[in-house]
Amino acid sequence: MHKLPHSLMPRFLVLLLLVAPASAAGADEAAQAEQMTLADDPFEITDPRPADPGAAELSTVGIYERTRRGGYRNTFALDSELQLGVVRNLEIRIGSLGAYGNLGTRGRPATSESNGETDNSGPAWGGMTRLGALYQISDGSGVLPVASILGRVRVVYGAGTPSHEGDVVALFGKTLGSGPRALGINLNVGGTTRFHPMPGERQNQYSFTAAIGQSISLNSAVVLAYARRQQERHERDFSLVQVGLRYRLSGDGPILGVGVGAGTNRDTPAVQVSLAVQWIFGGAPR
Repeated sequence: MHKLPHSLMPRFLVLLLLVAPASAAGADEAAQAEQMTLADDPFEITDPRPADPGAAELSTVGIYERTRRGGYRNTFALDSELQLGVVRNLEIRIGSLGAYGNLGTRGRPATSESNGETDNSGPAWGGMTRLGALYQISDGSGVLPVASILGRVRVVYGAGTPSHEGDVVALFGKTLGSGPRALGINLNVGGTTRFHPMPGERQNQYSFTAAIGQSISLNSAVVLAYARRQQERHERDFSLVQVGLRYRLSGDGPILGVGVGAGTNRDTPAVQVSLAVQWIFGGAPR
């Protein structure tokens, strides 16, 4: 075995010290890119992966909507949700939403018209509180997608009597490829039941959301989403197309998201703009 001359040894050690951290950093960035959730808040899609056991995830979404009709056409909302990893494959979700404005056409600010008492001639307050659990039933190995079931109970309130409802949603997600060119595909299919519907309200409503997230760098992705669901007062189905960007500030830093949406019929907001911030505490970067 040949030995390096003593005069070259210091240079070799310096070069080794420079190259080794760079290689490790590249490996870490590739791993982080695989873990980043490509499609999630502020879009209408829900990712199927639960928080790690003992970890917590907090997301806050600010929303502006402009309706096509009504005496007052603007709605402002703030939606927050806390996800708590309990054991492997299981998390608890606690969320709340407050909205102010036109509650007659409801998008993600899923508030109540309060049994028809709101005439949309002026702004009103409304909101929702929710409690649920997500259980992952497939880890996405092989050709199978990640699959989970999300169940929630909700109290929806506005100017009149609060409404109580529950929903169950099947969540699917699959990431194709890895690193800075990964492609994520998500699908949510579910239904909502209003426990004591008022006259003129649907008791059962379906929901469907699909999204594609294309990674454009190690910490950013472009997202395209479509959401459709029945509304409770026999309006046309809520139907919204969204496009936007998700960006992770660092490997373990918060994820920022911005989305712009357009409704496809008069009973869906003409314009929706949403901004989101997600934090992860105690779990692997996503």
